[in-house]
Amino acid sequence: MKNLKFLFVGIALLTLNSCMDEDKILAIPPSGALVTITPDGAAVFDLANISGSIYSGELNDATLNVANYELTANIYFAATNTQSSAATVFSASSFPSRLEISAAEALGAMGISSSDVTPGDLVEFRAIITTDDGRVFTHNDLNGDARGEALIGAYQWDVAFGCDWVDSAVDGTTWSVEYTYYWGDPTDIYAASVGTTNATAVDGVVTFSDIWGPGLDFVVTVNTATGAVSKAESVVLQSTFGPYADQYYPARSLTGKNFFSCATSQLSFALKTCVDAGCYGSGADASITLTKN
Repeated sequence: MKNLKFLFVGIALLTLNSCMDEDKILAIPPSGALVTITPDGAAVFDLANISGSIYSGELNDATLNVANYELTANIYFAATNTQSSAATVFSASSFPSRLEISAAEALGAMGISSSDVTPGDLVEFRAIITTDDGRVFTHNDLNGDARGEALIGAYQWDVAFGCDWVDSAVDGTTWSVEYTYYWGDPTDIYAASVGTTNATAVDGVVTFSDIWGPGLDFVVTVNTATGAVSKAESVVLQSTFGPYADQYYPARSLTGKNFFSCATSQLSFALKTCVDAGCYGSGADASITLTKN
Protein backbone atom coordinates (compact mmCIF):
# COMPACT_ATOMS: atom_id res chain seq x y z
CA MET A 1 0.00 0.00 0.00
CA LYS A 2 2.87 2.30 0.84
CA ASN A 3 4.50 1.64 -2.52
CA LEU A 4 1.19 2.32 -4.25
CA LYS A 5 0.98 5.69 -2.53
CA PHE A 6 4.42 6.66 -3.83
CA LEU A 7 3.37 5.54 -7.31
CA PHE A 8 0.35 7.89 -7.26
CA VAL A 9 2.55 10.77 -6.07
CA GLY A 10 5.07 10.10 -8.86
CA ILE A 11 2.35 10.05 -11.52
CA ALA A 12 0.92 13.31 -10.18
CA LEU A 13 4.31 15.05 -10.33
CA LEU A 14 4.93 13.74 -13.83
CA THR A 15 1.53 15.01 -14.97
CA LEU A 16 2.13 18.42 -13.40
CA ASN A 17 5.51 18.75 -15.11
CA SER A 18 4.06 17.80 -18.49
CA CYS A 19 1.52 20.61 -18.25
CA MET A 20 4.13 23.36 -17.87
CA ASP A 21 4.35 25.96 -20.62
CA GLU A 22 7.14 24.72 -22.89
CA ASP A 23 7.30 28.10 -24.62
CA LYS A 24 8.69 29.62 -21.44
CA ILE A 25 11.37 26.95 -21.18
CA LEU A 26 12.44 26.86 -24.82
CA ALA A 27 11.86 30.50 -25.74
CA ILE A 28 14.37 31.59 -28.39
CA PRO A 29 15.23 35.28 -28.56
CA PRO A 30 14.66 36.98 -31.92
CA SER A 31 17.65 36.99 -34.23
CA GLY A 32 19.57 40.07 -35.22
CA ALA A 33 19.73 41.32 -38.79
CA LEU A 34 22.34 40.67 -41.43
CA VAL A 35 22.55 41.91 -44.99
CA THR A 36 25.50 40.49 -46.90
CA ILE A 37 27.21 42.27 -49.76
CA THR A 38 29.14 40.71 -52.63
CA PRO A 39 31.20 43.45 -54.36
CA ASP A 40 31.67 43.27 -58.11
CA GLY A 41 35.26 44.45 -58.05
CA ALA A 42 38.00 46.43 -56.35
CA ALA A 43 37.01 48.99 -53.75
CA VAL A 44 38.85 52.08 -55.00
CA PHE A 45 37.42 55.36 -56.32
CA ASP A 46 39.53 56.88 -59.10
CA LEU A 47 39.85 60.64 -58.60
CA ALA A 48 40.69 61.04 -62.27
CA ASN A 49 37.29 59.60 -63.24
CA ILE A 50 34.81 60.20 -60.44
CA SER A 51 31.72 59.79 -62.67
CA GLY A 52 32.86 56.51 -64.17
CA SER A 53 34.38 55.12 -60.98
CA ILE A 54 31.57 52.98 -59.53
CA TYR A 55 31.37 50.77 -56.46
CA SER A 56 28.78 48.05 -56.98
CA GLY A 57 27.61 44.76 -55.55
CA GLU A 58 24.67 42.57 -54.65
CA LEU A 59 22.91 42.81 -51.29
CA ASN A 60 21.10 39.84 -49.75
CA ASP A 61 18.95 39.46 -46.65
CA ALA A 62 20.78 36.66 -44.83
CA THR A 63 18.43 36.58 -41.83
CA LEU A 64 15.19 36.89 -43.84
CA ASN A 65 13.82 39.54 -41.52
CA VAL A 66 15.04 42.85 -42.99
CA ALA A 67 12.36 45.44 -43.71
CA ASN A 68 14.71 48.26 -44.71
CA TYR A 69 18.40 48.70 -45.41
CA GLU A 70 19.76 52.25 -45.40
CA LEU A 71 23.32 53.16 -46.32
CA THR A 72 25.01 56.39 -45.27
CA ALA A 73 28.39 57.75 -46.33
CA ASN A 74 30.89 60.28 -45.05
CA ILE A 75 34.43 61.26 -45.99
CA TYR A 76 37.40 60.39 -43.81
CA PHE A 77 40.17 62.95 -44.45
CA ALA A 78 43.42 61.08 -43.85
CA ALA A 79 45.71 64.11 -43.56
CA THR A 80 43.73 65.66 -40.71
CA ASN A 81 42.16 62.50 -39.23
CA THR A 82 38.71 64.10 -39.45
CA GLN A 83 35.32 63.11 -40.85
CA SER A 84 32.66 64.96 -42.81
CA SER A 85 28.98 64.85 -42.01
CA ALA A 86 27.17 61.73 -43.22
CA ALA A 87 24.44 61.58 -45.87
CA THR A 88 22.11 58.79 -46.99
CA VAL A 89 23.23 57.43 -50.36
CA PHE A 90 21.18 54.25 -50.80
CA SER A 91 18.20 52.32 -49.41
CA ALA A 92 16.52 48.99 -50.16
CA SER A 93 13.43 47.21 -48.86
CA SER A 94 13.52 44.04 -50.99
CA PHE A 95 16.28 41.55 -51.66
CA PRO A 96 18.36 40.64 -53.50
CA SER A 97 19.09 44.27 -54.34
CA ARG A 98 21.74 45.94 -56.47
CA LEU A 99 23.98 48.67 -55.07
CA GLU A 100 25.67 50.91 -57.62
CA ILE A 101 27.14 54.24 -56.59
CA SER A 102 29.77 56.36 -58.28
CA ALA A 103 32.32 58.55 -56.56
CA ALA A 104 30.54 61.57 -58.03
CA GLU A 105 27.19 60.48 -56.58
CA ALA A 106 28.67 59.83 -53.14
CA LEU A 107 30.42 63.21 -53.07
CA GLY A 108 27.32 64.98 -54.38
CA ALA A 109 25.12 63.50 -51.66
CA MET A 110 27.53 64.83 -49.05
CA GLY A 111 27.93 68.21 -50.75
CA ILE A 112 31.69 67.76 -51.12
CA SER A 113 33.74 68.69 -54.19
CA SER A 114 36.25 66.26 -55.68
CA SER A 115 38.88 68.97 -55.23
CA ASP A 116 38.43 68.66 -51.47
CA VAL A 117 39.62 65.04 -51.35
CA THR A 118 43.02 63.53 -52.10
CA PRO A 119 44.31 59.99 -52.72
CA GLY A 120 44.18 58.10 -49.45
CA ASP A 121 40.98 59.75 -48.20
CA LEU A 122 38.10 57.33 -47.67
CA VAL A 123 34.38 57.09 -48.24
CA GLU A 124 33.10 55.42 -45.07
CA PHE A 125 29.90 53.48 -45.77
CA ARG A 126 27.73 52.67 -42.74
CA ALA A 127 24.42 50.77 -42.73
CA ILE A 128 21.24 51.08 -40.67
CA ILE A 129 19.09 47.94 -40.77
CA THR A 130 15.47 47.80 -39.61
CA THR A 131 13.79 44.42 -39.07
CA ASP A 132 10.22 43.36 -39.75
CA ASP A 133 9.34 43.82 -36.08
CA GLY A 134 10.79 47.34 -35.90
CA ARG A 135 14.17 46.68 -34.30
CA VAL A 136 17.10 48.77 -35.57
CA PHE A 137 20.72 47.65 -35.91
CA THR A 138 23.82 49.67 -36.85
CA HIS A 139 27.57 49.01 -37.03
CA ASN A 140 27.76 50.08 -33.38
CA ASP A 141 25.90 46.90 -32.44
CA LEU A 142 28.77 44.68 -33.58
CA ASN A 143 30.69 43.21 -30.67
CA GLY A 144 33.87 41.21 -30.25
CA ASP A 145 32.09 37.99 -31.19
CA ALA A 146 30.60 39.43 -34.35
CA ARG A 147 33.63 40.60 -36.27
CA GLY A 148 33.68 38.20 -39.19
CA GLU A 149 34.24 39.57 -42.66
CA ALA A 150 30.61 39.03 -43.71
CA LEU A 151 29.30 40.87 -40.66
CA ILE A 152 31.70 43.75 -41.13
CA GLY A 153 30.86 43.98 -44.81
CA ALA A 154 27.15 44.05 -44.10
CA TYR A 155 27.30 47.04 -41.78
CA GLN A 156 30.42 49.02 -42.63
CA TRP A 157 33.21 49.25 -45.15
CA ASP A 158 35.51 51.88 -46.63
CA VAL A 159 36.36 52.77 -50.21
CA ALA A 160 39.61 54.67 -50.76
CA PHE A 161 40.23 57.46 -53.24
CA GLY A 162 43.17 56.84 -55.54
CA CYS A 163 44.42 57.55 -59.01
CA ASP A 164 45.84 55.35 -61.73
CA TRP A 165 49.27 53.89 -61.21
CA VAL A 166 51.90 55.51 -63.43
CA ASP A 167 55.47 54.20 -63.38
CA SER A 168 56.84 57.52 -64.61
CA ALA A 169 55.44 59.31 -61.54
CA VAL A 170 57.80 57.29 -59.34
CA ASP A 171 60.69 56.22 -61.56
CA GLY A 172 63.76 58.37 -60.93
CA THR A 173 62.39 60.05 -57.80
CA THR A 174 64.24 60.56 -54.51
CA TRP A 175 62.75 59.70 -51.11
CA SER A 176 63.76 60.52 -47.56
CA VAL A 177 64.10 57.51 -45.26
CA GLU A 178 63.13 57.24 -41.61
CA TYR A 179 63.31 53.92 -39.80
CA THR A 180 63.99 52.21 -36.54
CA TYR A 181 66.38 49.33 -36.07
CA TYR A 182 65.65 45.80 -37.20
CA TRP A 183 66.87 42.71 -35.42
CA GLY A 184 67.65 39.11 -36.18
CA ASP A 185 68.47 35.88 -34.44
CA PRO A 186 70.87 35.54 -32.77
CA THR A 187 72.37 39.02 -33.23
CA ASP A 188 70.70 42.41 -33.39
CA ILE A 189 71.18 44.11 -36.73
CA TYR A 190 70.92 47.86 -36.90
CA ALA A 191 70.06 49.73 -40.04
CA ALA A 192 72.71 51.87 -41.64
CA SER A 193 72.19 55.62 -41.53
CA VAL A 194 70.80 56.09 -45.03
CA GLY A 195 69.02 59.42 -45.31
CA THR A 196 67.71 59.19 -48.87
CA THR A 197 67.05 56.57 -51.51
CA ASN A 198 66.45 56.60 -55.25
CA ALA A 199 63.41 54.81 -56.68
CA THR A 200 63.01 52.95 -59.95
CA ALA A 201 59.64 51.64 -61.16
CA VAL A 202 58.87 49.01 -63.80
CA ASP A 203 55.32 47.65 -64.22
CA GLY A 204 54.40 48.46 -60.64
CA VAL A 205 57.53 47.02 -59.06
CA VAL A 206 59.30 49.83 -57.21
CA THR A 207 62.88 49.39 -56.01
CA PHE A 208 64.21 51.76 -53.36
CA SER A 209 67.94 51.27 -53.79
CA ASP A 210 70.58 50.81 -51.07
CA ILE A 211 68.07 51.57 -48.36
CA TRP A 212 70.03 49.66 -45.70
CA GLY A 213 73.41 50.15 -47.30
CA PRO A 214 75.05 49.15 -50.63
CA GLY A 215 73.07 46.45 -52.39
CA LEU A 216 70.41 46.24 -49.67
CA ASP A 217 67.30 47.33 -51.56
CA PHE A 218 63.68 47.61 -50.52
CA VAL A 219 61.22 46.34 -53.17
CA VAL A 220 57.54 47.31 -53.14
CA THR A 221 55.07 45.61 -55.49
CA VAL A 222 51.94 47.54 -56.44
CA ASN A 223 48.72 46.19 -57.92
CA THR A 224 48.61 48.50 -60.93
CA ALA A 225 44.84 48.00 -61.34
CA THR A 226 43.93 49.14 -57.82
CA GLY A 227 47.03 50.96 -56.54
CA ALA A 228 47.14 48.74 -53.46
CA VAL A 229 50.50 47.65 -52.08
CA SER A 230 50.52 43.87 -52.49
CA LYS A 231 54.05 43.08 -51.27
CA ALA A 232 57.08 44.76 -49.72
CA GLU A 233 60.36 42.89 -49.28
CA SER A 234 63.99 43.41 -48.37
CA VAL A 235 67.08 41.27 -48.66
CA VAL A 236 67.93 42.24 -45.08
CA LEU A 237 67.27 39.06 -43.10
CA GLN A 238 64.95 37.99 -45.94
CA SER A 239 62.38 40.18 -44.19
CA THR A 240 58.88 40.92 -45.39
CA PHE A 241 56.98 44.10 -44.63
CA GLY A 242 53.38 45.16 -44.67
CA PRO A 243 51.64 48.53 -44.64
CA TYR A 244 50.32 49.39 -41.19
CA ALA A 245 47.11 47.43 -41.41
CA ASP A 246 44.13 46.27 -39.42
CA GLN A 247 42.29 43.07 -40.24
CA TYR A 248 39.21 44.95 -41.34
CA TYR A 249 40.31 48.49 -42.09
CA PRO A 250 43.71 48.49 -43.78
CA ALA A 251 43.15 51.89 -45.35
CA ARG A 252 42.13 53.55 -42.09
CA SER A 253 44.92 52.11 -39.97
CA LEU A 254 47.50 53.42 -42.41
CA THR A 255 45.62 56.73 -42.79
CA GLY A 256 45.35 56.00 -46.46
CA LYS A 257 49.01 55.32 -47.13
CA ASN A 258 48.77 51.68 -48.09
CA PHE A 259 47.63 52.79 -51.54
CA PHE A 260 50.61 53.67 -53.73
CA SER A 261 49.26 55.81 -56.55
CA CYS A 262 50.52 58.48 -58.91
CA ALA A 263 50.00 61.08 -56.17
CA THR A 264 51.54 59.20 -53.24
CA SER A 265 54.06 61.28 -51.30
CA GLN A 266 54.57 59.08 -48.23
CA LEU A 267 54.58 55.37 -47.43
CA SER A 268 54.80 53.65 -44.05
CA PHE A 269 55.57 50.00 -43.38
CA ALA A 270 56.01 47.72 -40.38
CA LEU A 271 58.26 44.68 -40.20
CA LYS A 272 56.43 41.35 -40.26
CA THR A 273 57.86 37.99 -39.26
CA CYS A 274 56.48 34.95 -41.09
CA VAL A 275 56.62 31.35 -39.87
CA ASP A 276 54.79 28.15 -40.81
CA ALA A 277 51.76 29.15 -38.75
CA GLY A 278 51.47 32.56 -40.42
CA CYS A 279 52.77 36.12 -40.13
CA TYR A 280 52.75 38.47 -37.20
CA GLY A 281 53.69 42.11 -36.78
CA SER A 282 56.70 43.39 -34.89
CA GLY A 283 54.93 46.40 -33.46
CA ALA A 284 55.86 50.06 -33.70
CA ASP A 285 59.50 49.44 -32.76
CA ALA A 286 60.39 48.17 -36.25
CA SER A 287 59.05 50.49 -38.92
CA ILE A 288 60.04 52.43 -42.00
CA THR A 289 58.62 55.61 -43.54
CA LEU A 290 59.47 56.89 -47.02
CA THR A 291 58.70 60.50 -47.94
CA LYS A 292 58.93 61.73 -51.51
CA ASN A 293 61.26 64.71 -51.94
